[in-house]
Amino acid sequence: MSAALEYARYPSKGHDELCLRVGVQHAKTILLVPPLFDEMNRMRRMLVDVMRLLDARDIGTALPDLPGTNESLFPQEQVSLVLWREALAHCLQTLPECRHVASFRGGCLIDNISDDSRQWRFAPAKGSMLLRRMMRTRIASDKEAGLSTDMAKLTAEAQQGQVNLAGNSIGSAMFSELQDAEPAPPDDIRTAQLKNSAQRGDVALPGSALWLRAEPDDDLLLSQAIANDLLSWMSS
Repeated sequence: MSAALEYARYPSKGHDELCLRVGVQHAKTILLVPPLFDEMNRMRRMLVDVMRLLDARDIGTALPDLPGTNESLFPQEQVSLVLWREALAHCLQTLPECRHVASFRGGCLIDNISDDSRQWRFAPAKGSMLLRRMMRTRIASDKEAGLSTDMAKLTAEAQQGQVNLAGNSIGSAMFSELQDAEPAPPDDIRTAQLKNSAQRGDVALPGSALWLRAEPDDDLLLSQAIANDLLSWMSS
C-alpha cells in the first residue's frame, strides 16, 4: 500500500483547510467524513490504509481536516457541528465527480451535506456518548493531578465559555450541540458495525474498536473489510 498521499485545500469561513487525497486520477471518489475529536487521532492510520486499498481498486478518496483540527488555523473553541457540516459541504463542492460519502463514528453527526450523494456509515456515535467519554477522560486526568472535578463542574465551565476535554477546547455552542446530537435517520444509508457490536447494522465487519485504544493504532483486517464493503456498496 504505497499510494501517493496528496494534500489539497478547500475554503471554509475565510480559511483554507487541508484535505488528504489519494487516487485523484480515478473516475470515482469517496468523501470520507472523519471521526471527531480524539477518536480521529486514534483512527487516522486505519483510514489512510482504507484510502490506499481503495486506490488499488481504482477508487479515489478525500479525507478533509475539519476547521479547528490538525493544522487548521480556525479557532478550535469557535467550531460547532453546524460549522463542520458547512465545511464538509464546501469540501464536497471541490470534488465534482464525488457522489459517495462514507462517515465514521462521530462523523455520522455531520454527514448530511448533500441530497445528491449516497451515504455509508461505520459505527455511528451519538454526540452525548462522545461528550461523556471526553468528560470522563478529563475527570480521570484531573484526579491524577490531585484535582477534584465532576460532570456538573465541567458542564458549568462549558456554559461559561469553553472547557478543555481530552485535549480539545470545546466551546459552549459545541457542548450544547453534542448533548442532543444524533446521526440523521438512516434513510437508504448503509450502516456497518463491528461483529462484536450490540448496535444494529446492515453488515458486521471483523476488526477492533480502535477508538477505544489508548494510542493511535491500525488494524489491517478492519481496513480491508471496510474497503471491501465500500466497493460492494458503490457497485450495488
